[in-house]
Amino acid sequence: MAALAQLINYAAAERLATSFDVAAAMLLVYDCSLTLGMEIEFVWSSPGGFVKVLYIVQRYLPFCDAIFLCLPHQSAVNIDPDGCHVVETMRGWLMIFGFILSEAILTLRVWAVWKRDLRLGVFLLFLITLTTVAEIYVTRTFLHDLQFSIKPYPEFVGCFLTSANRIVYLDWVVLMIYEAVILVLMIIPGIASYRRGENVNLHHVIYRDGIIMYIYLFALSIVNVVVVCALSTEYLAVISSYVYVLALRAK
Repeated sequence: MAALAQLINYAAAERLATSFDVAAAMLLVYDCSLTLGMEIEFVWSSPGGFVKVLYIVQRYLPFCDAIFLCLPHQSAVNIDPDGCHVVETMRGWLMIFGFILSEAILTLRVWAVWKRDLRLGVFLLFLITLTTVAEIYVTRTFLHDLQFSIKPYPEFVGCFLTSANRIVYLDWVVLMIYEAVILVLMIIPGIASYRRGENVNLHHVIYRDGIIMYIYLFALSIVNVVVVCALSTEYLAVISSYVYVLALRAK
């Protein structure tokens, strides 16, 4: 009876995770459809450069891990445990790569707001390097410890996760620390700009909207930490794709 109850709970968690994954995929497609015209006009037609390539890769990378790599995990009929591990490893590394690209964009934005101050540039380079190393270490440990098993019954669809390391919550903690530092660095020049009475519209776009975005991302990270630490293993990644897409589209 205990095994049956555990299996029922797992199936419920998988159904919930599937709902969030589908919601994330639809949000991604919808958001891209809203901005595609502007991106073609102002991004795709602009001169090439590092920032343009960085933006395009970060913008469209989620289609790989949040849509295409979700399909085998959620709907594959004949996938074996080794295949599940390969798919989840690819998905995990692509997600962390997307986060790192997003942090790079945020770092460049803050550096621009500080008028490319050399000392701050060195600090930001150190910060994003430290963040990247920590994210890679945690992700490598988490993906290495993932364990999948054969289907518990013939009609089971997707991958059957049996064990996972909760160390993955540290990925979100690291992002929270990084975003807290970035938030402070954004608030300081924002207050100074407001006191000088500079262009109000520019102030709203660069500072007010930027600060709101950082607070929003910080709150998303807290939600994921609570989910990972408080719920059972089968709920470990239940909202990861959704939070991932929301975080990347906000940037």
